[in-house]
Amino acid sequence: MIACPCALGLATPTAVMVGTGIAASYGILIKGGDVLEKISSITTVVFDKTGTLTSGTPHVKDIILVSETFKTQKSDFDRDTLLFFTYLAEKSSEHPLAKAIVNNIKHILQ
Repeated sequence: MIACPCALGLATPTAVMVGTGIAASYGILIKGGDVLEKISSITTVVFDKTGTLTSGTPHVKDIILVSETFKTQKSDFDRDTLLFFTYLAEKSSEHPLAKAIVNNIKHILQ
């Protein structure tokens, strides 16, 4: 049997491009074709806890007032008023953290 090496030369880069494209559509970025070859030998995946793996959208976990935490002098404003002022300050921002803060405060003050 005789095979044409041209087909292999065209098929391999095409398969790598399609594979990396499909992975990217799922949020997985692959640096190159050599990485795809090495993936088959992976037996363990370890993740750190620095927040590098996220849902892509920041979320506020908790709101803690400094006066409550450190038992400092009481503020002239209650918690809801402070949250409302924070909401007003952040609501026009397009920053992802500001959006997370605004969304959290909306849920609290409803």
